Amino acid sequence: MIKRILNIRLAIFLPALIIAVACQHKPEAVTETNSVPTVEMTLVRSLQPSIPIVLPGELKAWNKTNIVAKVKGYVGKVSVDRGALVRKGQTLAVLEAPEVVAELNHAKARAASAHASVIEQRAKRQASRLTYKRIVETSKTDGAVSANEMDMAYARMMADSALAEAASQNLQAAEAQLVSQSQLVNYLEVRAPFDGTITERNISPGDLVGSESAKPLFILEDRSKLRLTIAVPENLSNSIEDKSVVTFSVQADPLKKYAAKFARSSNTLQESNRSMIAEFDFDNQEGALKAGMYAEVRLPIQRSKATLFVPKTSVIHSTEGVFLVKINNGDAEWVNIQQGNSLDSLVEVFGAIEAGEKIVKLANEELRNGQPLKSN
Repeated sequence: MIKRILNIRLAIFLPALIIAVACQHKPEAVTETNSVPTVEMTLVRSLQPSIPIVLPGELKAWNKTNIVAKVKGYVGKVSVDRGALVRKGQTLAVLEAPEVVAELNHAKARAASAHASVIEQRAKRQASRLTYKRIVETSKTDGAVSANEMDMAYARMMADSALAEAASQNLQAAEAQLVSQSQLVNYLEVRAPFDGTITERNISPGDLVGSESAKPLFILEDRSKLRLTIAVPENLSNSIEDKSVVTFSVQADPLKKYAAKFARSSNTLQESNRSMIAEFDFDNQEGALKAGMYAEVRLPIQRSKATLFVPKTSVIHSTEGVFLVKINNGDAEWVNIQQGNSLDSLVEVFGAIEAGEKIVKLANEELRNGQPLKSN
């Protein structure tokens, strides 16, 4: 009985105790506030630096040609071999072509015959003219010369004049043929078109040459001066100055630096790779470099006018594009940009931004467009 009374009192007292404790600990009111991030600020800079860009290049011979036979014949003599230094006009090989020599003799005979014909026809023309003049003088006496005789003399003079003119034309044609055939005979001696080095020889005595499908007799290169050719990307095609000098190195001696002066460019972009071919001349009189070498070229690039630069840390690369975060009246404003050249810790940018404007130095995607910012 006593135990039952205790259970009843406990059941009544325990809920009352819980309510009393709860009333003594009321919850505090929570106030939500939006925190404004503090960012480090920097300024957009306007610069016109000379930036060295590393591009691949190729050294090419100043002049290079494939020497082929202009007439068909057999190789009689070969005077040079691979690696030989030759001078302009030097005989490299002699060909044998009896048919060409025979044609030359025929051309000489035709020219001589035509020359004799001209002399003969001119003599006849002169005689006809004199005869006609005499008849004209005689005809002044009445009845001395008939009209028929006068007409026949005039016709003879005109016919001989025409024959003399035809003979002169035949002589000119025969002489032109003689010159052409003489030139073919001269082609039997293969000569160097310029000073250079024989880099390839493809003939031996007895070879038949002169067909269009045959390999060249020799390949000749002038390496006293080399052309350093570079494919300049489209975005840098307007940045090469006329007097610019580049430095480059080659794999054969990567620690040694060479210099070459800008000489010429195509001034047009190749459709295949959207690049412009520029050439820099290198004096190679000492033979330090070889044609065909690849080079690593340091090309100084300078814009025609100042452009804008920002720290690389200010650029945001996101799936939405490339942006800067500009501070506009205390709010973040995302500005879409395009990147250009790099300069140490800076990068060239193009977009709706101006020099001197404030941007976030350490930008990230958490700084949303329109978000309030504090700058230090």
